[in-house]
Amino acid sequence: MIHIKTAYPKILERETKWLQDKHNSTFIQWLRFKFKVNLRKDNHGVSENLRWLAAGPNMAVPFIGAILLKAQDDVRTTQNSGVYLLAHTMQVASAKDKNPILSNMGFYGVIQEIWDLDYQKFTIPVF
Repeated sequence: MIHIKTAYPKILERETKWLQDKHNSTFIQWLRFKFKVNLRKDNHGVSENLRWLAAGPNMAVPFIGAILLKAQDDVRTTQNSGVYLLAHTMQVASAKDKNPILSNMGFYGVIQEIWDLDYQKFTIPVF
């Protein structure tokens, strides 16, 4: 979020939610720009994986639908289509909340789809 604080130095710390929203909406453009600038240098130190991430995934995203996953689970005596994620995230009470809290928050759900993001050299499953 340093790039946002540098671009908007007058935004106070109490505007944490605005900073986070701005960061979320502009980070990938900033990252691509930084890589373009740094890749022109001889010893840029940018890993190949980061370069592929900055370039973005293939826009055609294959996925495995929930019907197959849920159908496979329905015939078993034990089911395993659930997922739990513990994330460090910003929590707000409402859209007007000016005092967000950063904390760990648990998310639980049933896998409905699995998308396979293709970055040419590697793939990342997202469910």
